[in-house]
Order: sequence, then C-alpha cells, then structure tokens
Amino acid sequence: MIEIPTEHYDLFVAECDQTFQEYSIQNSVNARDQVGEPDRRVVQIRCDEEEALTLLGAACQVYPDVTRAISTAIDRALKS
Repeated sequence: MIEIPTEHYDLFVAECDQTFQEYSIQNSVNARDQVGEPDRRVVQIRCDEEEALTLLGAACQVYPDVTRAISTAIDRALKS
C-alpha cells in the first residue's frame, strides 16, 4: 500500500495524462496518517508491484515530490 499526502496526490494526478495507465489506478481511499501526523490526510493506494513501479515512473517524470512515498512502499513490500 502506498500512502501519499492528499495535497501531493491531487497535484500528482493533475499532472498525469488521462490516457496513461497510472491515471487509471483508482484503488485508493482517503485516510488519516497512521504513522506520522494523525491530523494529516493521506491517500492510500492499494496496488501490486507492477502498478507501483508504473506510478513511480510517472512520478519521476511529472511530480517527483511523491517518488519517496512510492519508493518507500515498494521497499516495504519487497521486504515482507
């Protein structure tokens, strides 16, 4: 699961071309940050490794501020 602060998620999605695959990954929910700041809202994205890598590639191109969150989620998933 990838967790991205809501404000960054909104800006990232706004930069994505609607015809690209990463735009169609819609399995996400708004939630409270369980680890950091409980008052902060995050978007939780449930995806497989391939989808996460697709999102990471898109983020590197259009909105690098979310690459750390995506990379952290990928690393965490690979370790478990």
